[in-house]
Amino acid sequence: MAVVEITSQRDELSLRQRWSDYIALLFGLFSLFIGMNLRDGALNATVVYSNSQAGIRAEYPENWLIDEQGNYIFRVRDVTQIGFKTTIQVAARPVSAITSTRNLIDALTLSRSQTLSSYTVFAIEPYVLPDEIEATAVTYTFVAAESDPFLQSIPVVVEGLDILTISRGQAIIITFLSDARTYDQNYPRFQQFLSSLEF
Repeated sequence: MAVVEITSQRDELSLRQRWSDYIALLFGLFSLFIGMNLRDGALNATVVYSNSQAGIRAEYPENWLIDEQGNYIFRVRDVTQIGFKTTIQVAARPVSAITSTRNLIDALTLSRSQTLSSYTVFAIEPYVLPDEIEATAVTYTFVAAESDPFLQSIPVVVEGLDILTISRGQAIIITFLSDARTYDQNYPRFQQFLSSLEF
């Protein structure tokens, strides 16, 4: 016994149908491209900070919280982050004509080793800021614990980077602090901040 399979004849796609397929595919790719651009724009949106008294202007991430109430010019923190909040801070200290960058580093190391748990300096290297200003970069770590005694939490290793330079009779200290586990992920935000910083 023979089996006969009966199928309908497949018509070739017309020119109009082919163009419709191509246009639908192009429209989908274009929509994906626009969506990715909108997402990147929202994630990388910045706000301008300007302080004419200190002579500083910078752009910081839009959804970060700004604070000007400490021993610094300003500080911004990513409050949406769980655990240690990624921080960018700019401080200025008056210096004498004979103060060197090494004096500043030694003073910072001394004061931080007394207030920060397990403070350790890893590297001191020359650094060049985006507008060709020579500076010094100090990489360090310390252990941060929750300050609220009613909340139990595991201490976090924080990785920090200070960029120090002397300009117009004052030391400018630019600080970046992040949980060591997410440091590399957060570092591009700091680079974006540095590229916009003017003083």
